Amino acid sequence: MSDPAPPRLSALMRDKAVMLWHIQRVRRLVRDHGPFGAQCLINVTEVICTDPTCPGPATQINVTGFDLIRRTYLVHRPAAAITAADIACLPV
Repeated sequence: MSDPAPPRLSALMRDKAVMLWHIQRVRRLVRDHGPFGAQCLINVTEVICTDPTCPGPATQINVTGFDLIRRTYLVHRPAAAITAADIACLPV
């Protein structure tokens, strides 16, 4: 029995491009629909969820405002599944 072929470079690049697109989309949602305003620093990453009830990866959103306080939020959904309603529910 032979090992499966490694993923092609083009497939890896496509997957990375799709992930970056969703991260930028979530950043835009935070700027447009979140309670923070347009002038803030936003970092979005997908992390492994350690909650046993969470079915897959979670999205961590770090927001740093003009007050230099960093707020960290964990949305129990992958970045591709986050909607404006998820962002609107984030506390300030």
